[in-house]
Amino acid sequence: MTIEKIRNNIHNNMGNVAVITHNEGRNRILEYEGKVIEVYRNIFVILDKGSKKSFSYHDVLTDTTRVSFKMSK
Repeated sequence: MTIEKIRNNIHNNMGNVAVITHNEGRNRILEYEGKVIEVYRNIFVILDKGSKKSFSYHDVLTDTTRVSFKMSK
């Protein structure tokens, strides 16, 4: 998978709920759930419980961050 394909996939799911699993190292794994609200050239932004969180496509490519989507009704 390439960064361009990852970017397009996230852009196509804009407005849907994303579940983000982020590995911070040293067995520290954080999970976020929120709507994808912005997509930029190098990062994407989700709204998680009133706060914005940004993630890079490079982290998704290297499996530091994993993204899955829940379809909104």
